[in-house]
Amino acid sequence: MHTVYDAQKKTRFNLLSWSWRKKWLVLLFGTGFYLCGGGLYVFAKAHFAQFLIAQAWQLTLQDQQQHRPWPWADTHPVAELKVNGIKWLVLADANGRNLAFAPTHLSATALPGNLGNSVVVGHRDTQFNSLKRLKVGDIIEVTNVQRFLRYRVTALRIAEAEQLRYWQTDTADTFDHASLTLLTCYPFDSILPNPTHRFIVSAVGI
Repeated sequence: MHTVYDAQKKTRFNLLSWSWRKKWLVLLFGTGFYLCGGGLYVFAKAHFAQFLIAQAWQLTLQDQQQHRPWPWADTHPVAELKVNGIKWLVLADANGRNLAFAPTHLSATALPGNLGNSVVVGHRDTQFNSLKRLKVGDIIEVTNVQRFLRYRVTALRIAEAEQLRYWQTDTADTFDHASLTLLTCYPFDSILPNPTHRFIVSAVGI
């Protein structure tokens, strides 16, 4: 009995001793696991939320009423966006909380698919990562409750985040035209937080 206990105690001691000798390796592994886990959590949350948002969107298309994707949500889907063959449902009210789940519409601008300039914001590592493959001339499709509209990409730009007038394109100030601005952080593949630049896609209705 004592032999088994002594063996277990020796095993625990050896494990602690190895962990201390390899403390930097253990710390590095733990930090990597934490960062990867956090990134996977954000990615999974954004994709799983699309299923709930899709259910709310289908109800909205049926009765043209606002439907929250989950009971405690303070937002609702307002449009469907198709970029490079990938569909995203757009939520109302651009803020950090809603951005965690889907691209969001800047409420001070026109509704996507309507006349005027509409600004939609998304994360570079989930929702709007596909924007890096866009080219001038590509088509973006938008569906809202009332209509379907296609946009042609006219410009791809990189600007500093402080440039708050980034969405004021040549057509943005004329309310008899429909234009679309998609906005995400830049560079796309950087792991550094709080980037100082934005990637801007400008498109006009056709």
